[in-house]
Amino acid sequence: MKTTRRKFLKQSVAAGATSLVSFNALGTDASTQVLPQDAVLENGLIRAIFDTNTGALLGLLNKQTGRLFQGRRELARSFEMVVPLPDRLLHVIDGLRQKTSSHQSLPNRLDFTWDSLESEYAGRLDIGIVGSVILSDVGLTFEMKIRNQSPYTVESVAWPYFGDLKRPSKGQFRSAFSGSRSLLYSSLAPKFYSQRGYWGTEFPIQMTPTPDCPWILILDDANGLYVGCHDESTKERVEFTFRLKPGYGKLGEVPPGDEISGQAVHLEFFPSHLPFVQPGETYTLSPIVLNPFKGDWHAGVDNYKAWRQSWMKKPYIPKWLRSVHSWQMIQMSTWGDTLKIRYADLPAYAAECARHGVKCIQLVGWTLYGQDGRLPIHDIDPRFGTREELRDAIVKAREMGVYIVLYEKFTSTDKGTDWFKNELFKYTSKDIYGNAHGHEGWRYDMPGFLAGINTRPYAWMCINSARWQDIALEEMRKSLDLNPAGIFLDESQSHGTNAFYCFDRTHGHRIPSYNYAGDAGFERKMRKMIEERDPELVLGGENPYDLQNRHYTLSYHRAGLGSTPLNRYIDASMPMMSWVFGYDDRESVNVCLLYQYIISYEPHHFRGHLEEFPLTLEYGKKIDALRRRYQEFLWDGEFLDTMGATVEVTGNSPVIYSVFRHKDSGRKAVILVNNGTSQVTVKVNTGWIGSFFAVSPENPDPVTVDGTVQIPVRSAMVVIETT
Repeated sequence: MKTTRRKFLKQSVAAGATSLVSFNALGTDASTQVLPQDAVLENGLIRAIFDTNTGALLGLLNKQTGRLFQGRRELARSFEMVVPLPDRLLHVIDGLRQKTSSHQSLPNRLDFTWDSLESEYAGRLDIGIVGSVILSDVGLTFEMKIRNQSPYTVESVAWPYFGDLKRPSKGQFRSAFSGSRSLLYSSLAPKFYSQRGYWGTEFPIQMTPTPDCPWILILDDANGLYVGCHDESTKERVEFTFRLKPGYGKLGEVPPGDEISGQAVHLEFFPSHLPFVQPGETYTLSPIVLNPFKGDWHAGVDNYKAWRQSWMKKPYIPKWLRSVHSWQMIQMSTWGDTLKIRYADLPAYAAECARHGVKCIQLVGWTLYGQDGRLPIHDIDPRFGTREELRDAIVKAREMGVYIVLYEKFTSTDKGTDWFKNELFKYTSKDIYGNAHGHEGWRYDMPGFLAGINTRPYAWMCINSARWQDIALEEMRKSLDLNPAGIFLDESQSHGTNAFYCFDRTHGHRIPSYNYAGDAGFERKMRKMIEERDPELVLGGENPYDLQNRHYTLSYHRAGLGSTPLNRYIDASMPMMSWVFGYDDRESVNVCLLYQYIISYEPHHFRGHLEEFPLTLEYGKKIDALRRRYQEFLWDGEFLDTMGATVEVTGNSPVIYSVFRHKDSGRKAVILVNNGTSQVTVKVNTGWIGSFFAVSPENPDPVTVDGTVQIPVRSAMVVIETT
């Protein structure tokens, strides 16, 4: 273990912290006092105290605001490890019971070493740990290397660990994290809703997983703590976990005060790593970064944006995708055999798109048995026509100026095919017991399907299986031979609700392998295939988690009126698309304007013609015309969300706004949307000394204003700073 520790200490010290490890007192509060066995990491923003005997996090202070995040010292925690035994699965090793064999303080860094761990059930275990905490400009980075020479698997590790996440005395206290298309919140106090069944946990609990959510924010009214998993390899699942002890006071509520019935009331927080370190294996956990901030979620997410920009290289964007344009999604058929369209019908749809300036069709359900049918087979369906007819339709559409992109899916397989029964079953993702991870099947159209009776079951595939990747890529290659404008992946490599790790020893991967870790390798192969074929092809994805955006050209999601444009704030330049499917759906069109989303027209639940919904289509065309005329602001500008402007509303109608900044001049444009039932007057303040001009979808010619505008019902107005 000494060799491992020396290797850790030879690593370069992270730059940026302004002062050395110290043992200075932090104040008179008992939660911030330093004892002789304590060590402190400190810079201009952070003051963190650790117990050198146990590695416990005793205190974490935002020095700029005085906000203390780790509260009572007596509730502090070190690490927690679960090492299942044959006769005791929930075998917990508590770091507070493990005295460090050594520790070392370096400038801006602490290293804690445990040479072996003591179990009250299994005795001394040959599991060695080096836990490191590094202070730099990005915050506190927690690392841990585990050497497992025991006969058991190290399944999970909680590190770092807040034993008493201090609640504010008043106001809101909640977490914020990324959902599939928006920022989501969960109350931590005074309400606390458990996300797992009452029967399944000893304490109320909330869990948010990576990589769908690579970070989480802990927010009160004025302060926040950013917690990020800064590991682009996505090698393990990490669950950001909150646990309420001893439990509820009133049902669903945190007991007021610090004690109830003689027991301490406290909220624990820890990133729970799931590395499954095998006997004989040495493993380094994904690094976790903590950084306090002042302000709302934007200030917290800026931590993630800075890390992302430090390494992520985004793919080339085809020229035809860069300008203002719109799409239509068309579904040809489904597992329910709707059989709406033949390949020979597609040129008529393309002609309709061309008449209304729609540039691209995402073609869904074009394969054998329609959408989600006979996966992973991506052959044509003879009931729709011939392969030559489909290729010819794609060519004819391109001649009209309309691109066709083909919809695909490579995460699951239909268990009913001969191909699956004879071969593909070998490459399914397996659980620890050897069972294939399964999916009940999708519900389409047929009454029996919709009732969940006759759905066709699927198996989730092991994306780390090299053979499965080859099979999927060959199916994609056949699709590209049809000469589409690109490929669009449904569910963007989703692994369902259970196919996270594969334990199959015949696949040639680490046991277990994290299926999300395999996504990046597979996506790199897809990109290589596409770029070698034609760099102007699109690789799109439905709801990709953010780390996938290093490989996808375009993302598609379904944004609603209440959505927060988190992904657009994180990435102001990536092409993003959102649905519009109502027959008088001005509100969804306005969302696209607000957040620079490409409009995806989807009449009749993406089974109809554009001209079926003229009210929505005509308003969408006006929005796109406005975006073309003022493209340098509304399409090419830097998206700031609501930062950089304030609005005052006269009237009762709700107003949503967003701010774009011109990349050269720095001038701002403020988009204002009135979703109410009456006209409103709005005063815009951007700090601009000069005048403004205002434009709208109905009146695109500029009109000089002082920042005050009237917004009609269900419409939008754009206020732009003049030169």
